[in-house]
This record gives sequence, structure tokens and C-alpha cells, in this order.
Amino acid sequence: MRAKENLFEHWKKLAINIILTLFGILLVLFWPKIFDYILFKQWELKPGTLMYKYWHDQPPVKMNCYFFNWTNPEEFLNHSSTPKFEEVGPYTFLEYPRKANVTFHDHNSTVTYKKESKFIFDPELSVGKMTDIITSPNLISLAASKQAQSFNILKVKGVELGLAFFEQKFHVTKTASELLFEGYEDSMIAVAAEIVKFMDIEVPFDDRYGWFYKRNESSRITGQFNADTSFSSFSELRHWTALSKPKFLESNCGSYKGASSDGLFPPLMAKNAQMISVFAHEMCRRIDLDFVEETEVNGINGRKFVSGDRMIDNGTNYPENECYCTGRCVPSGVLNITACRCGAPIFISYPHFYKGDQYYLDQVEGMKPDQEKHEMFMTLEPKTSMPLEVAGRFQINILVEPIPRIKMYRNVPTKFLPIVWFEQSFRIDNKMTFVIKLILWTPLIGQIIGFIIAVVSIYMIYKSLQAEKKEQNCPKENLKSRVPELYPLVDSKLPQHKHADNNNH
Repeated sequence: MRAKENLFEHWKKLAINIILTLFGILLVLFWPKIFDYILFKQWELKPGTLMYKYWHDQPPVKMNCYFFNWTNPEEFLNHSSTPKFEEVGPYTFLEYPRKANVTFHDHNSTVTYKKESKFIFDPELSVGKMTDIITSPNLISLAASKQAQSFNILKVKGVELGLAFFEQKFHVTKTASELLFEGYEDSMIAVAAEIVKFMDIEVPFDDRYGWFYKRNESSRITGQFNADTSFSSFSELRHWTALSKPKFLESNCGSYKGASSDGLFPPLMAKNAQMISVFAHEMCRRIDLDFVEETEVNGINGRKFVSGDRMIDNGTNYPENECYCTGRCVPSGVLNITACRCGAPIFISYPHFYKGDQYYLDQVEGMKPDQEKHEMFMTLEPKTSMPLEVAGRFQINILVEPIPRIKMYRNVPTKFLPIVWFEQSFRIDNKMTFVIKLILWTPLIGQIIGFIIAVVSIYMIYKSLQAEKKEQNCPKENLKSRVPELYPLVDSKLPQHKHADNNNH
């Protein structure tokens, strides 16, 4: 009975080891594909997935604001000297982006949403204080004068009267807080708000003016986005509805095709891509970034993409950019977004006119372009396409030029004047670094575990078979070992019998 039980246990262990061996081999062969399938299912943009949580409430972004303080505004109007600017800042904020009014559309695999961000000032990371006094060109009076170019003579006189009555100057001196989120009151804005009710014009300002006024925890300015949720076209922008729709959006320049709506991309896309595209609603356009090099961020290999000459080209090197020249083209180095800002003469460039034509650097003093400080780039992990490090950098400038119908601007020189530049930067933290490394190493770890299981199981099978063979040979060896033991007993007795016989004789 015990022999049968031992035999059963033996075959039971053998079967388990065989199963474990097969399991280990399967892990080695198929675990990477199995893991990728599980992982990529979590990369779909739908409620409950890991990617949805990341997409809905993205990690905080550091936003640095650098103002250009105008040190000689009084000398500008009399043409006595070149405008001089000094960079002040940064004024650092932590931006917490999130999605609002999210609606999924299963029939066409898209999602509609709005963007909003919470901005928190960080005095420890900031160099400047929000109470710093900054002198900057007066965009309100300039925008009103620009709009007046198309008015009839009566309306033009009304604008001139308003500029004089409210004592508008060519420049304003405000605190950093007023120029950013707090905003500042201006009588011209109040008048414009009333005039717009009776005139077919666009007013780029509200009751107050500030570059980020009414944008803290608000989706009012960003517009409504409609993006793809499918695996292969994850986060690709399908449609964008803005408060003010620029005319160039109706041309080739308005193409969103292939542009990410918020800097996220489908898995594996970054592995071999030579160019990626993101949509920047602040500029009402897509931005193309070209692959430049392999790099490393926190011990993770990444592919770096840079926005170079293409974004600020006037169509000379990139003919597809000609449609951005609304009205007239200027030397390469700035992007005209006047149509994106309700007629305000705003132009976008890289900070300090980096990569811009020498024409812009000669117009003002104080510009110090630097690739390391002013380049716009994005580094993606090849397999997951997750952003490892991002730096979005752009500068806001205004075009000042003679406006013959407005006395205040009739004799001003033509200049592009810098106002402020922003840097939105992100670099993965230790927690996200661990998660990405775990994702990248899990397939190999699974294969190693499978290999160890297979090797150990094969060894156990070998040991089991050896033990069985030894047990089968054991009875024969015992029998052979007992037979010789009988002969000494027999031999030891035989002489005694012979001796006894001799005595009898």
C-alpha cells in the first residue's frame, strides 16, 4: 500500500514539474506580447483606464514668466534712441492642468472636452515678486488704434477723442501681478465694451486686462476640443472651436491632421517618428517638432524632438507656411497671430528672437538668444510615447508702426517690441520614472522568471527520474550484498566438523 502511495506522489511531482517547465517556456516565448496587450488596453482613452486618469488630470507643469522691462519709453517717440529692454523674472507658477465638460462619443471614437488649469504662484522658485513694477508697451491703446484703421472718419475721431480724454500713453507701468492674472482696469476697455454693442468689431479685452486674466481655473479662453480616442490615433485633434476663429484656419495652415491635442501620443508612435505635431491653442495652429537625437532622462532612453525654423518661417524655406502671412509677410523669426487675438497686433517668436532674422535683434537692445535657454523641445519614451521632458517656450511681441489716421501713432517708427516670454516645462518625477521603468523592464523580468522556472523544473524532473532509477536498482544490489555474507559462516564451521571427525577416529 505504501509503495503505491509513494509511486503516486512521485508521478504527481513529475507532472507538476512538467507543467511548470511548459509554463516557464511559454513565459519566455510569449510574455512580452501578453504584457504589451495588457498594457496597451490600459492606453485606450476611456473611463477606468490608466491613461484616462493621466489624461484627465495631468502632472503639474512649471510655468516661468519673464517680462521685458522697457527702460527708455520716453525716448521712443522722438526717435532719439533704440528701445532698451531688460529681462526680469522668472515669476514662477505651478500649473495643474485638467479636463472639463468631458463627453465621449462612441459612434465615432472621439471625446469632446475643454481645458482648464489652476495656477499657484511659487515664491521660492521665483526670482521676482508679484509687486515688481514693470513698464511695457500699451497694448490697449495700440489695439484700439489698429481697429480704427477700418472705421469711417466719425468713428476714428471718436477713438482719438477717447485716447486723449483717458490720457492714454504709449506705455503702461504696472505690477507683475496686474500684468498677469489680476489684470488692471483701463477706461478705454470700459468704453470699448459699450461701443462693441453698436459696432461690428472684435474686442480682445474684457473688463480688465492681463495676459492671464480670467484664465485661472477657467476654460473660457481655450475653446472646445474634439479628439480621437482610438488606440492608433490616440489624442489626435479632430476639431477645435474657439471664441475667435482666424481666417487662416480655413486654409492649409488650419490643418490639425496628426496634431496631438494635449501633448500625448499613441504607444510606439515615437519609436520611429521623424516628426511629431502638437496643437497650440494660444497660437491657433499646430506646431511641428523634428527628431534630432537620442537622449536620456532620469536613466530612461528617449527621443528628442525640437521645434526649429519651421514654426517661425515666413514661407521662404517652408512654402506651406505662406498662408500664415495674413496681410503682409515679415522676415522669418515671428509668427503673426493677430487674427487669433481679435485684431490685436501680436506676434509670436522664440524667446529673445532666438533663431529669428537679424532684423529683429537690430531693432531693440537687450536680446540675448541662447539655444539651451530658449529652444522648444519634447523628449518622448519610444515604446509608450510618454513625455519624459518638455519645454514649451514662446515670446509675445507687438508690432508698432505708423497709423496715419491716429495722431498718437502717426509718426512712430516701425518696430517689433518684446513684451513677455513664457516657459512651460515638465520633467518626470521619481514616481513616474519608477512606473515607466517598471513598464519597460516587466517583459524582460517575466522572461527571466520564466527561464528560471523552466530550468529549476527541468532539474527537478531530472532529480526525480534519477531517484526512481536508483530505487528500482536498490533490491538487486541488496541481494548481491547479502550473498557473500553467508560464505564466511559456512567456511568457519567446516573445519570444526573435520576436527571432530578426526577425534572420533
